[in-house]
Amino acid sequence: MAQTKTTADSGVVFKGRMMTLSVLEIREADCDRIAALVDEQLARAPGFFTRLPVLLSLPEVLPDLKRVADIMAAADLVLVGVLDPSDAAAEAARDAGLGVITSPARSASAPEPERKKVAEAPAEPRQSSASTPPEPEAPARSPTRLITKPIRSGQQIYARGGDLVIATSVSEGAEVLADGHIHVYGALRGRALAGASGDTEARIYCKRFEPDLVAIAGCYKVADAMDEGVRSKPVQVRLDNDNLLIELQE
Repeated sequence: MAQTKTTADSGVVFKGRMMTLSVLEIREADCDRIAALVDEQLARAPGFFTRLPVLLSLPEVLPDLKRVADIMAAADLVLVGVLDPSDAAAEAARDAGLGVITSPARSASAPEPERKKVAEAPAEPRQSSASTPPEPEAPARSPTRLITKPIRSGQQIYARGGDLVIATSVSEGAEVLADGHIHVYGALRGRALAGASGDTEARIYCKRFEPDLVAIAGCYKVADAMDEGVRSKPVQVRLDNDNLLIELQE
């Protein structure tokens, strides 16, 4: 008699995971121009994007996606698929061997299919003697990670599941990451990435703002794109929709 393997015993198991992916928005149809612009962006933060999985956003144009996939591969980026594509873009993505991903926001705003009207009057709701079950508690965050020594060039510090507090400074060439907020009570140089697991409410606070790159939930800014008026000043960095804001603190 043949034995049936359970899912746990199977050598291949599909599992759901919530992951944060960077989105590359393309508003240019000329593939040569796209390649030049991608190279220009990558040159601003060497090594940061190496083997980075990305999704394409195509709000206005539809370039040759097979050529775009080659451009991404040449730039050492991993192209996963197209985010919220039009019908034409979805078909082009499939032809290019790319995935088609629908964001939760778009899924929620999609109109529900019309339901058949029922002539009968709706039944009165029954009163249940059982009490309403309590709402599940939000998962507790990990304790804040406190660093009291300077972060030297080449070091990487990660506060998994919580906030990161650095009582000193972060040197150029260092990288600090947190799933929650990042607080730096000295100079922030190098790279700082808050909301690393996708928390869009995460923020970065520092006394002296001089980084090469800051990011929240995958939305980033490099030094060349930062206003000179915030350099070497106390700031907070936060997300407003998909816009990364760098604001002076009093």
